[in-house]
Amino acid sequence: MSASSSATANEHADAIHSLGTNTASAPAQDQLDEVTTVNDGDPLGLGQHKRANVTQRQMEVDYPSANKRHMKKFYTRQNALIDQFLESGDEERLAALDTLENGPKVKFAVNASFVVNFFLFVIQLYAAISTGSLSLFATAADAFMDLVSSIVMLITSRMAARPSVYKYPVGRTRIETIGIIMFCCLMTTVAIQLIVESGRALGEGASEHEQLHIIPIVFVGVAIFCKGSLCIYCFFLRRYPAVHVFFIDHRNDIIVNAFGLTMSIIGSRVVWYLDPLGAILIGLLILCSWAANAFEHVWLLVGKSAPNEFISKLIYLVVTHDTRIQKVDTCRAYHAGQNYYVEVDIVMDEELPLKVTHDVSQTLQRKLEGLANVERAYVHVDYENEHDIYEEHKPLYEITERRSIKQRVKALLSRNKEQAS
Repeated sequence: MSASSSATANEHADAIHSLGTNTASAPAQDQLDEVTTVNDGDPLGLGQHKRANVTQRQMEVDYPSANKRHMKKFYTRQNALIDQFLESGDEERLAALDTLENGPKVKFAVNASFVVNFFLFVIQLYAAISTGSLSLFATAADAFMDLVSSIVMLITSRMAARPSVYKYPVGRTRIETIGIIMFCCLMTTVAIQLIVESGRALGEGASEHEQLHIIPIVFVGVAIFCKGSLCIYCFFLRRYPAVHVFFIDHRNDIIVNAFGLTMSIIGSRVVWYLDPLGAILIGLLILCSWAANAFEHVWLLVGKSAPNEFISKLIYLVVTHDTRIQKVDTCRAYHAGQNYYVEVDIVMDEELPLKVTHDVSQTLQRKLEGLANVERAYVHVDYENEHDIYEEHKPLYEITERRSIKQRVKALLSRNKEQAS
């Protein structure tokens, strides 16, 4: 996406954020003990801002001086954001139905990947031993690591599905992310070993090995077909973390096996050094792919912030939750594994009884935790929003302290300079 379209999208996200700070306070006579939720449906009338026709031709008619491609992206994104807002109240039910419908499919994808990886390792190991091809040994080593990694993913998925309330009060879903990182580390390890061994073979020069016969070729062809079938199946379920990892694995294996078979055939019949060279290239492909995947998931454990669109949806849910919520002071969402932790500070009238503020915040917390990708939500009620938000929590307070020290030093130096002059 270009800089101008990104800026436009960010401005739109900021505009949605402003909803949270302009909510009118509720009348005193409406401050009952019950939670008075804003009317369901579309309380802010966002649906009327959706554009039915977002084609480039229509954008050229409506905005002749603007870039029609950028305008199409903007309105397409805006329509999707409005749909997310309007469907967010029903997200928990839809997620439960999705789990009920696709849960067996996800389980089948994980188990089938494990079984196929086991048989393909046996097939590819036979093909590599019978020919002595380094490229086929590279594919066999990749298949072995797939098998080991599949075991890791099965174990972590089962552990995440069986929480221990007393040992792990917030669940063990983050162990799936740890399992994915372990998966990536195993794959990068075997890739480095392949590169080292192939480089050594390349340095030793030509060597005699068996000619590539039809049976190993057929076996590798079967492996490519099985991996291709599973890749297509996992593609439609790739929004689930465990299946997404296997989708990447199957996709890479198709490339690796096809390339390894090609380099092995050419190396055995045409030029000998193409076989170890092919093994090195396969190792580099595995290394780069899984190292990038590992770094991506490491940031999820570190606590990477949620995208602006998701935070905007949270603010919309808070603003429309109850008429007695006057303002949204702060709204944070950050990764704790695959899912998000959400922290929301709302402002309510200081004259409201504790029972009312508790019930409003409790129901809001439950609503936020009902979102499909929210692990845990925390709602804090305040009576004003004039305080420094950086003094609310220890990490932010420490940053503020460091800043204030720097500011005092600068002020002191500036004052001394003025006195000297």
